[in-house]
Order: sequence, then structure tokens, then C-alpha cells
Amino acid sequence: MSNETAHDEAYILGRSFSANARLNLQYFLWKDGGFSLHPNIPADREGMQVAEIGVGTGIWLVDLARYLPASARIDGFDIDLTQCPPKEWLPPNVSVHNLDCLAPLPDRLVGRYDIVHIQLFHLAVHSNDPAPIIKNLVKLLKPGGWISWGEIDYSRWKIVRTKEGKNITDNLTPLLEMIGTLGGTKPNWTTDDWPVRLPEFFEQNGLVNITTDNRPFPLELLPFQLDTALMASEEVSYKALDHIGGDLGSCCRELITRVFRDRQKLAYNVGRLTVIGQRTDN
Repeated sequence: MSNETAHDEAYILGRSFSANARLNLQYFLWKDGGFSLHPNIPADREGMQVAEIGVGTGIWLVDLARYLPASARIDGFDIDLTQCPPKEWLPPNVSVHNLDCLAPLPDRLVGRYDIVHIQLFHLAVHSNDPAPIIKNLVKLLKPGGWISWGEIDYSRWKIVRTKEGKNITDNLTPLLEMIGTLGGTKPNWTTDDWPVRLPEFFEQNGLVNITTDNRPFPLELLPFQLDTALMASEEVSYKALDHIGGDLGSCCRELITRVFRDRQKLAYNVGRLTVIGQRTDN
């Protein structure tokens, strides 16, 4: 089995047009009231080299290219690039490349970048330990370069109800449990607090000037955020739970139907966590 095939089997979300639309909506909801790139990271110098690990649809690359100087070079890396625009339709200073961020890095990439960005990578972190990925991200940086890691902070998970929804059954929490444990077959990845410990991981890997930004979604965006969660849950139900068996996929989809039925009465909120850190000059 090839590495790409193995990783594709391990990826429990979809890669269809609806999955692409979900990823793009998630990006703009995440950015709302915030930023594409943390404001503490200097991004106005000419000739900057920027990388994103795990590009998905490439929406961050395309959006960021509008704000950086035209002389900036923006590279995107992913194991699977099929969700990205064709290379000839990307902005002239943007390119995408195949790369496994857990494998040894090619020498040509070591010490190359001023900024390295990674976001919503929770499902790709093995054993709830981001340290191996961080070590590779640091290797990509020039002296003085910055890492930015954005992740959902599930430790801030909170059910939010309208007055009308005060007494309705909470089907959302069981849905999160089913998705987080893949139907009870694995430890619940949504209950581990490693994203909030990213500052510690950054410090352990020699980064300085570490800054954390953690903000909830505004109430008016909660229905849209819920929609993206239900879309992702449905993808997992077909791609992972149906293959596990035991009618898990059907049970998951039934929960999704119940949650969507109460969409205007009950939703959830979490933290939009971004942690940045800078490599020292030596």
C-alpha cells in the first residue's frame, strides 16, 4: 500500500465537492471577526517565503495572497492536492506541492520559510501528540521565522440554547461523542486538551514570543458553524462508521437528523484557538 493510499484511508472526512464547500465555509467562519494571519506576525516585508501545511482546498493560500506583498512566495503542502484549484488558476505567487509533514523533510525546504501556517489539523495528529509535527515545522523556518497553528478548542465546548429550546433533548453532545470515538472504537480525540497546550509544545521546541488568541464564535454564526459540523459528521458516517459496521453509520445519521431538526433551538460553541511562536535568530 502506498503512503498516499494509507493516509487517505486514515483520513475520515470526505474529499467531494460538498466537503470542499464545507472546508471553505469553515475557513470564512473561522476568520470572521479575526484574521487570516495573526497580527503579531510581520507580513509586510518584500520577498517573504510563506508555507502552509495541510492546504485542503487551498482557500487560505488564495485569501492570503490578496493581503501579502506581490513579491511574497506562498507554498502549500499536502498529501492530497485534489481539493485545490488547478495550478494554472492559482495566483502567480502561489504554488502547491505534495508533502507528508510527518516524513523527513527534503533538504531544499529546511530553513526556507519566514512563516509556516497550519490549521484544523486535529484529525492528523497521532496519539494526541503534535510534537513530531512541530519539530518538522520548526525545521522549515528561517531564523526569526514564525509558526502559526490554529485549532478548535474543544475544552470550551458549550451547548447554547434559545428560550424555545430550553427543554429539548441535547442530541449534539452524543453526536460529538460518536464522532470523537468513531462509534466507541477509539479514545475520544475531542476530549484531549493538546491544542490548549500548544504554547508548552512551542516552548519545548525552542520557540519564543509565544502568543495565544482564543475566541468563541459570535451567536449569529452558531447555526452556520453547526451546519459545517453536521456536514463533517455525515462525511465521517459514510467514510468511517459505515465501514466499521454495527449500524454505526445509520445511528450517526439519525443523530444528525435530530440535531438539524432543532437547528434554531440548540447549537454549540467552542474556542477558535490560534497559537504563534517565533524561532530564535540562532
